[in-house]
Amino acid sequence: MIDAATAEAHGRVRSVQLLSLRDHRCAGLGIDEMADELKRYWFVAAVFREPHDLVSTIAQLRANGIAGKRLLIVANHRAEDARKAVGGSDVGPVPVVAARADGDMTAEPSLTLSAELRALLEVMSVGGARTGDSQSQVYAQLRRDVADGALILIASAADPDQQLFGARILLRGNCECVLTHEIAA
Repeated sequence: MIDAATAEAHGRVRSVQLLSLRDHRCAGLGIDEMADELKRYWFVAAVFREPHDLVSTIAQLRANGIAGKRLLIVANHRAEDARKAVGGSDVGPVPVVAARADGDMTAEPSLTLSAELRALLEVMSVGGARTGDSQSQVYAQLRRDVADGALILIASAADPDQQLFGARILLRGNCECVLTHEIAA
């Protein structure tokens, strides 16, 4: 088993991020009151180059209870490759978001995604508009990876323990790197 320190030392873990979104519900509230108003979402993502590596990792996630509406693939010109690879396997359906050339990763309204995954895609779009902070740098790197033909697998976790468990599964897959995120919205 690969632990986080070993993975980081080998350059496979890029970043651990905490990003808080403050909407109109939290305007004017103190930090303690805001914490009560926010819902937390946990994610783990991995950058793949080969569709068969992506599919075998999805199978491992599903075998360990991370399945259904909790998974998403983000791709660019290889979105159809991802759809064919997943569709031609026994891992079941996984939605694919085809990122636009400008890097926008907004899901089509007809795509069935969990609220957590929609929130992440929204943050990634917002994060891409800012410059200088660590979140926008991570999202900019993900957009570059996708533009270069990478397939990004994102899993929404129920809690921090499942996030860590999912990250371990992804680290065992043949991916370039693993990222974890926590969003408060």
